[in-house]
Amino acid sequence: DTHVPMSVDEAAEYLGIPKGTLYMKLSEGTIPATKPGKRYCLYRDELDKWLETARKNPIPLSDEELNKSLSSSHRRKPNPRNW
Repeated sequence: DTHVPMSVDEAAEYLGIPKGTLYMKLSEGTIPATKPGKRYCLYRDELDKWLETARKNPIPLSDEELNKSLSSSHRRKPNPRNW
């Protein structure tokens, strides 16, 4: 049975993210959880489904598009001799 309740500590370790990041995502509502009282309750099967839907599958770029995106994101250090 994968519908196992987990604490925030266990869920953070299971997902491999810091507890602070997990709390931020929980407060945003991006990670499925219930909060019956003061504490969050997360379920392993719901986390697995969330991981599957949150996975990014980018559309493959052509060589030209890839070169353009790489060159636009690459920044060079200024040459101090030109100052």
